[in-house]
Amino acid sequence: MARSKNGGTRAYIRGRIGSDVYSVGKNSKGEKQQVVRSLAETVANPRTSSQMFGRMVMSTVMQGVSAFKPIIDHSFDGLPVGQPSISEFIRRNYALIKADAVAHPASGNKFGLNQYQEKGVKAGAFIVSNGAVVAPTAMSADNTGLMIALTAQTLTVGGLKAALGLSADGYITYVAIGDDAVAYYVRVQLSTTLADETAITAENVASIFSTEGNLPVEISLESNSIFVAGQQDATLKCSGMIVSEKVNGAWAHSTCVLSTPTTPAYTADVALPTYPTGAEMFLNGGDI
Repeated sequence: MARSKNGGTRAYIRGRIGSDVYSVGKNSKGEKQQVVRSLAETVANPRTSSQMFGRMVMSTVMQGVSAFKPIIDHSFDGLPVGQPSISEFIRRNYALIKADAVAHPASGNKFGLNQYQEKGVKAGAFIVSNGAVVAPTAMSADNTGLMIALTAQTLTVGGLKAALGLSADGYITYVAIGDDAVAYYVRVQLSTTLADETAITAENVASIFSTEGNLPVEISLESNSIFVAGQQDATLKCSGMIVSEKVNGAWAHSTCVLSTPTTPAYTADVALPTYPTGAEMFLNGGDI
C-alpha cells in the first residue's frame, strides 16, 4: 500500500491477469509505481516438434564433435585445420543423421542417434574424414583393429611398403567407438630402419611401426597378415580407417565412414522431455 496524492492509500497489484503481468517498481524519484507488461503472443524461438527434432539431431552430432575432435579438426581435404574442418563434420553428419532418422523413425537408424542428455558418442556411421586419397587394398579395418594382408612372396619390409604405398611421413589412423560411448583411435606409421629385403617375422613385426593414440594396441603376424589389434576393456562397436598422405606439400586423406557389422538395435524405452510438455518424442528406436 502507498499513500496517494489526496492523502488516501493506493493498492498495488502483483501477479498476472489475462495476458498482462503486474508488478511494483520505482520511478525516477524512487517512489513506488505500478508496472504492467503484456506477455508476448508469439516467441522468437518456439519449441515446435520440428525444432525439437533438429535439436536432438544436433545434440548427437555435437557428441560426435566432442569425441572425434583429435581427428576431425584436420581430416577434410581442402579445408583449413581447426573450426572449418569441424564445421564440415557437423554439416555432413547432421544431414546424414537427419535423413536416416526420417527414413527409419522407429528402428534401424545407423547414425548413432542417442538421448541428448547422455554423455559420449554412440555407435553410428559418422563421416570422420573426406578426401581423394585411395586406401590401399591390402589394408582393411574391422571391430578388432587393422589388418594388412601380404603374401609369402611379399612378406618383407619392401613388400610392406609397396602394399601400403605410403611415403615416409604418411600414416594410417584407426578409429572406433566403444560400447562405453568413447571414441578410440590409434595412429600407425612405418618407422623402420630395416632394409627393404628384410623378412618380416613374428619377432620384428612390432618394431616396424610406431603408434600413438588412446587405444593400446598389439601388433602381431599371423600367416601372411599383419594385425594391429586394439586392446581395451570396452567392446568396439563400429570402426574405420583413414589414410593420410602429403600431396604437393599439403595433407590429403581418404574418405572414412565408420561402419558396423550389423545395424544397431535401439530400444524405445525412454521418453525425452519435450515442449510443449506432454508431447512424446523418442530416440533410441522410438518414434521421433
